[in-house]
Order: sequence, then structure tokens, then C-alpha cells
Amino acid sequence: MDSDLKLPATAHVVLGLVSICPGGGHELALFSEQSIGNFFPIARSQVYSELERLCGLGLLAATEVRQKRWPTKRVYEVTAAGEAELARWLEEGPVAPVRNRNLFLVRVFFGDRVSPERLDALLDEYERGARAHRDTLAALVERLADRPQAAFPRATALYGMRHAQATLEWVADVRSIVRETRAALSEPGRPAAGGR
Repeated sequence: MDSDLKLPATAHVVLGLVSICPGGGHELALFSEQSIGNFFPIARSQVYSELERLCGLGLLAATEVRQKRWPTKRVYEVTAAGEAELARWLEEGPVAPVRNRNLFLVRVFFGDRVSPERLDALLDEYERGARAHRDTLAALVERLADRPQAAFPRATALYGMRHAQATLEWVADVRSIVRETRAALSEPGRPAAGGR
């Protein structure tokens, strides 16, 4: 295999998913959503395009499987070259810094231009979502606790759970900041929010 192969991270992730769960595109897209979707979501269309790319490079093999009630499907499995490329990427590949695009935080950044009612509603909604996410992941962490073979998936669920808990603590801090800011701005003679 060409060690200078330049594949996007998503291709390597799909290669890893196939190494764990060989199958058809539909099953692999579903496995992706259920296993890594909380921290590395991949669109179904991207799963399919990466499967084709990886087949074209000889990293995956595809077998046509006839079905009685459905159209013929392609079942993918990792080749020896694919296993070698996945191992190389996992052992040597750089880990890019995490960068998130978060429209909620953009709205908080412009909080002085948002009505107090809207900001409170945004914080309420964000808090509900974080709480639900934390609770879902906490249940998963608990469910995987007695399964040694699930130690690494459990570790990723634990990360998500702790991140959601930190988000809840952050929301509480922001609510305090907002209360203090509103009180300070309501004092006579204070400039308007944002210096306007």
C-alpha cells in the first residue's frame, strides 16, 4: 500500500467501521450513527461515497449479495491493504485540533443584541438538550460497565457524558453572569449594553 496515500479522516473512520462491522452501506451508515454519531457524525451519503473510494483504492472489497425481497446489495469488508492502512493511520496519523461551529455560542456572543426573553429561552433550550444528552449517555455508560469488550466505546460515551455535564455547569454560570449584567445595566447612568 502507498504510504503517501492522502485520505481524509472520514475515509479512515469508515475503514475502521467496516473493520468492526462488515456489511452493506445501509448497515454501515446505521452503525456509524449508533456508535460514533455523537462525536463524529457522518452523513449517509458520505458513508456511501467513502465506501466506493475505499473499494477503488483496494482498501475494501465488495461482494454482491442477492436478496429475496430487496435489490442486490454490496457487502463490504476490509482487505489486508485496508487493515494495514487503518493501522498506519491509527498509529501515525496526526490528530487535528478539535474545532466546533456552534450557532448557539454565536448567539450568546451577540447576547447584548438579543432580547432578555429570547436569551433566557435559548439557555433553557440548550440546558434541556444538554441534560437529555447527558442522561442518555449516562445510561449507555452504565449499560456498558460490565462489558470489558466495550471499554473503548464506553470511554467515548463517558467523554460525551462529562462534556454534557460541563455544559450544564457552564449554563448555570452564564445565567449568573446574565443576572449580574442585567442588574448592573439597570442602574441609572450606566451605558447601554454593547456600548451602544
